[in-house]
Amino acid sequence: MRPTRSAVPLAAVAAAVALLVSGCGGGEDGDGKSGKIDGAEDAGKKSPSAESSSPGKEDAPGDFRTSDIELPDDVKLVFDWDQPSDPDKAAALDGAADYMRALMHGTVEQDPKDPVLVKHVVPLQSAQKFATTKVKLDVEKGYTVTGEERYYKSEVGDVTDQKLAEVSFCVDQSKFFSKKIKTGKVLRTEKSSSSYLYFTLVMQKPEESQQPWKARTFGAEEKAVKQCQEG
Repeated sequence: MRPTRSAVPLAAVAAAVALLVSGCGGGEDGDGKSGKIDGAEDAGKKSPSAESSSPGKEDAPGDFRTSDIELPDDVKLVFDWDQPSDPDKAAALDGAADYMRALMHGTVEQDPKDPVLVKHVVPLQSAQKFATTKVKLDVEKGYTVTGEERYYKSEVGDVTDQKLAEVSFCVDQSKFFSKKIKTGKVLRTEKSSSSYLYFTLVMQKPEESQQPWKARTFGAEEKAVKQCQEG
């Protein structure tokens, strides 16, 4: 089987994880996405994150453009998002960005229990199970990642009474590839409908203000060309 651009297909892993969490409190809604949780329906009431932050705020808490998660020089994650003016929405989007960075960090480190990844997930929920499963599969196949993955068309929902917010966005993997760790060979594939994914995360607000928002549930739709087309 030819590997996809992101080592192990993310949408396929999400579908498998949906089955794993069906008996673990996460549920499964039958369409390959993560199951719903209390408050997730309200968290889905979205408003576009279209307002930019004011100048000089680039290093402020809750800014997805900054992170202390380090990745190799040949792994570039591009977050083509606007910064929400609402502090909670900004922090939720920042948490979603760091979840994606942490997911890649786990693959690069070849460690399903990577401390960086653990820091950015809610324990025993589908976002953690998805990330752990994906990294384990990458390790088994001996794959890491290389190239540029772009995230765009973000939306952030209102924060619910349960301190949850839904973050959704498109993913362009057309310049993102698998790489064999032993040989360094890059497994390139042509751009296709499989290059586009649509992700939905439910983020959970921390009890302490200095802690990051953590990913609670994860859902993925593959071949999301219509949903993710631009222009």
